Amino acid sequence: MKNFHVFEIQGVNQEKFFNLVSKSYKIFDVQRFEKNHSSFKVKLRDKKSVRNLILDNNFKILSEKSYGPVFLLSKFFASYGLIIGILFCFTFSVLQFNMVKRIEVWGECDEQAVSKFVADNLNSKFKNQLDCRQIELLIKNNFEDFSFVSIAVIGQTLVVNVKTSISPPEMDGVFSPMVSEYDGVVREISLIQGTLCVNVGDIIQKGQILVEGFVINSEGEKMNIEPRAEILLDVWAEGESVHYQEKLITYRTGKTLTRTSVSLYGHEFYTNNVTSNFSQYETESFSKVLSKNNILPFIFTSTTYFETRTELVESSFADCQEQIIDEARENCLQNLTEYEIIKNENYKIIERDKSTVVKYVITATVRLVE
Repeated sequence: MKNFHVFEIQGVNQEKFFNLVSKSYKIFDVQRFEKNHSSFKVKLRDKKSVRNLILDNNFKILSEKSYGPVFLLSKFFASYGLIIGILFCFTFSVLQFNMVKRIEVWGECDEQAVSKFVADNLNSKFKNQLDCRQIELLIKNNFEDFSFVSIAVIGQTLVVNVKTSISPPEMDGVFSPMVSEYDGVVREISLIQGTLCVNVGDIIQKGQILVEGFVINSEGEKMNIEPRAEILLDVWAEGESVHYQEKLITYRTGKTLTRTSVSLYGHEFYTNNVTSNFSQYETESFSKVLSKNNILPFIFTSTTYFETRTELVESSFADCQEQIIDEARENCLQNLTEYEIIKNENYKIIERDKSTVVKYVITATVRLVE
């Protein structure tokens, strides 16, 4: 037989089982290895039914394997079919990503009419084949009310921005440019409208103009427009912490003295005559008005003296290295906002004469949207 399936089983009363199977299916090449251990062959098309019978009769399947050209052909189609399916899905996804799926119209106009006109006149739905300049001219020629048209492709969306009228230059608004709030490197740009002043990879400084608030139309005219763009920047923040090998530390010993007094119009007429005899101390005071009116404003004052002591403490950087690094990182994070995505962190340890400095640097990505 060219196409068959081999079962190797283990269990008791195998003769009874073989008699049961042979009533419905053809079995051959039965081999007995031990009393409760044997193997046999069945037709390839019967393997599933025979497997169910083996399990239903509480036999253990030690191994099984198929043979024959039909089995090899089915395996071939299963493997290569999966690969072909994956390649097809990948190719389809790439083609879909490079196609325009949606049209958005911005401006005070009949958005549905403009969107339909653009859809009917697209020279291609593939982004790399779109002629945006040609579409702008077609819109201006077919919609007389539009004095300004700009088109941008964002993701899989074609954005059409229109203005229905233009004010005289002396009446036209002046739009502030989009300015960077950080020092960093430009990583990604999605320009919606305006004139771009930077490119991907440029190193920029805080306060530098990213997008100007004007455009030059197809007729060479300069027109003011609100700059709109989405720009990703890689920025750096720095922070540091210093560890001193010798450090003066002042602390309270726990001994205190409290002096109380009552005064009227700035003249003290009662005190408990307590004076501090501490060589080094800190004080805390509070005052309270005792009277309920301003005729005789008696003021009660309490001053507490806390004895302090200053000692020279020596410590090695190794004993508190993790703490100093954490402090440097926290100081660094204070220069970042909650909207930034941290990409990388590193620090440098600088040994000095009697101190060690940890300089911490965080690289983050910030998204500028306007």
